[in-house]
Amino acid sequence: MYAEALSVTWALTNLTKVAFRRPRPIAYIDRLDAIAGGQDPATYDNTSTDSALSFFSGHAANAGAVAATATYLAFARAPGTTRAWLTFAAGIGLTSFVGVERVRSGAHFPTDVMAGALVGAGVGVLVVHLHRENGERKVWVGTAPALGGGGTIALSGIF
Repeated sequence: MYAEALSVTWALTNLTKVAFRRPRPIAYIDRLDAIAGGQDPATYDNTSTDSALSFFSGHAANAGAVAATATYLAFARAPGTTRAWLTFAAGIGLTSFVGVERVRSGAHFPTDVMAGALVGAGVGVLVVHLHRENGERKVWVGTAPALGGGGTIALSGIF
């Protein structure tokens, strides 16, 4: 389940980064340094592709996904125990640490980290929830021919 959560998080992160193309904080700092060094602001050009991929933080999303998956499983398998709450606290601590360090390194803005952690936590909970073991078919996908040609695809599930 962890691998599935991380795969979905990776895909969402990269699609969002390419769609938003938000510059990293370090790109702003580099530009100011170039201007302070006498370079004309109109001719400053940042050619690094990675410098425009700030929103949202993939590191925070992955940490949030792992933490949420572990916490969901801990509460599902050992409800009402200290272990579940310790897993929850450790997940929050890990995700917070990763987020703070990403901001400190100049790689992300605080909003990038918060959005990444929320998306990762959402994916982590959703993946485990769709795989819960209650003996019922969780998600069903089916196809059927349509009148006049073509077909239909149906997706249904127990949420």
